[in-house]
Amino acid sequence: MHLSNSAAMVSHMRFQFPLAALLMATAAVAAAPPSLAALKGFRPGAWAVKALGGASSVSQCLADPSDLLTGGRPAQECSFSVIADSADAATVTYRCAAGRSGRTQLRRDAHGLYVVDAQGLENGHPFANRSEWRRTGDC
Repeated sequence: MHLSNSAAMVSHMRFQFPLAALLMATAAVAAAPPSLAALKGFRPGAWAVKALGGASSVSQCLADPSDLLTGGRPAQECSFSVIADSADAATVTYRCAAGRSGRTQLRRDAHGLYVVDAQGLENGHPFANRSEWRRTGDC
């Protein structure tokens, strides 16, 4: 049996749509931030963020610890891979739908105090920052 070009295209499209739906569902599952031992006890709230070596800090409201894993940038539509995780430190890599990707090392120095070393690419430009995050209260 010989299919015409349009019949072959329709047959091909019928296969692509379920495949695309499956890939989108898989991406949604992969976007969940990892559960890390180093973030156990994380509490949402207001955080003072200070670049290490800098004098001043800014306040940032964090509802989700995954924003720490992306160096303070919103972690929307990101997938994470855990490289290392212990009670006091973790290393992750991530890739976001907007084209941002990176590697973050997180160290918990005390309850409510983290040092975040993040580097990667955003909009085709490299970034690197090392900062201290201290919980200061509720948002």
